[in-house]
Amino acid sequence: MSRQKRLQRTSKNFFLINNCSISLVRWLAIGLCLTGLVSVSLAYEHQESLVDFEEYREDVIADTQSRGKPYFLLFSAEWCHWCHEFSEQTLTRQDVADYLNRHFTNVFIDVDIQDTAYVKYRAVGVPFTVFLNPDGSLYYKYSGTLYGDDFLDVIKEVSVNAGPGKTAFGTESAAVSYEPSLRLSVDDLLDFPVSFRRGVLDNFDSEEYGLGRGQKSILPRTFLYLLETGFDNDRKEAVDWLTKTMERAIENIYDPVEGGFFRYAETRDWRVPHYEKFSDLNAGSVLLLYRLNEITPSPSLIEAADTTLRYLTSTLFDSDLGCFLNFQVADTYYYFFNEKQRKTIEPPKVMDKIFSDRLAATLNYLIEVNEYVSDAKLEKQVIRSLYFLEQMIQQDQEVHRYFSVPGNLWSESGGLSDYAHLAHLFIRAASRFENLHYSDVASRLVHVSISKFYDEINGVFIEPTIGSNGNVEYLMSLNGLLVQAMISLGDRLDEKEQNIIERVITYYSLMGEVLEDRLWDAVDWDFTENYVAYLAAIDQFDPD
Repeated sequence: MSRQKRLQRTSKNFFLINNCSISLVRWLAIGLCLTGLVSVSLAYEHQESLVDFEEYREDVIADTQSRGKPYFLLFSAEWCHWCHEFSEQTLTRQDVADYLNRHFTNVFIDVDIQDTAYVKYRAVGVPFTVFLNPDGSLYYKYSGTLYGDDFLDVIKEVSVNAGPGKTAFGTESAAVSYEPSLRLSVDDLLDFPVSFRRGVLDNFDSEEYGLGRGQKSILPRTFLYLLETGFDNDRKEAVDWLTKTMERAIENIYDPVEGGFFRYAETRDWRVPHYEKFSDLNAGSVLLLYRLNEITPSPSLIEAADTTLRYLTSTLFDSDLGCFLNFQVADTYYYFFNEKQRKTIEPPKVMDKIFSDRLAATLNYLIEVNEYVSDAKLEKQVIRSLYFLEQMIQQDQEVHRYFSVPGNLWSESGGLSDYAHLAHLFIRAASRFENLHYSDVASRLVHVSISKFYDEINGVFIEPTIGSNGNVEYLMSLNGLLVQAMISLGDRLDEKEQNIIERVITYYSLMGEVLEDRLWDAVDWDFTENYVAYLAAIDQFDPD
């Protein structure tokens, strides 16, 4: 059997295992999407593995190339059920571990800390596997879980055939190509939001609801943007689509016992949920439900909103620490039990790490949620969480990537995502609570962001390990958050800093052309979330 046929056979088995019927090449093009990903200085699980893993660092490939071996990069997450399945069912096999240790340089990447690595390799979902040639170029990559013999077949094929410049039948997923604008066009700025709204509205599933005809998920930023912008006809259409979408989500990816929405469903009809619960997804869902209920009152919507808010303020709030936690891990059995049965077993673990950007996104939503519920408990929890973040910024004179609850310790230097989300959060808090002190914090974050991440040549904020065009949609989102904060700071910025606003707006002003291509062939729709922050910045921007 030829190498290509063996890989294709293994890929077919892989997707039968994972309840999918699409080919590997198609899967590589669309993947399992996940927003807001990262990794840990001491990653959560691989220390006891039979596989000899290197801890990911920026120079790990350069430092190990003298070994002359291909690379096995494993992107994993503590909250991910299928990551644990892969670890427990495949990497525990002695023959698999021995082969990897003998023939590969193995690198473990905990995506909740090394978010820039996730973006750099254009990973889509977890677990995600990347095989590199010995020279560090890409050979082959895929998303999902392979078991035992199937995985062993793959690593044997890679070991034998990998080499400088080689690839396995076109597995490189294409980067979004973009040529930035050199001048500001007001017409482009006016057309972009219109084409975004129309393009998204035209792609709602008329039979199953939700966006597209593949996997289904709640996209809080995108859905809220549709409700808040556009003309009356667009808003009316958005309300109709979103109401039906959230009703489907409540039926299929919502926990009616404890509250909270699961990460997403694999299928068009909302079946096969992935049972992780994220704080920012649920905070955004609560805000969306309250806003929809305000427009078209619905007992089912308001009940789901209230129950999910209670979940956030109880299960995901650490009263000792005074802060919201980010994740409750998946459990494929627990959520089938009723309330009485659940009391007899341990609930899924709530992760004891807090990530700066995800907490900031959560609080941004909850600040607005409190305008609907006027809940003193919620407001106190939000303010305590803001203080928790502020203490980190003030005490260490920098932003950190994550906080370990058991160690009571902040770790890792924060990246562009952390600075952007935090600056946006503290500007929002300053307005909501009429507290100039929060503006001071936001101002400091913006100024540090300029010194650390602003690329004077290109005129945008970049993550150094990614570059200005490494993942244009991801960087556009973070630039949009920072520009919103800068516009709100107004006179606190000098003339040079004010000029950065226009340069960023100009740079991404032709992304509407990229959007047209993305809308045409999209399967996963999480990419739309990256457009909203920049579109919101356009709405605030005054070209005069």
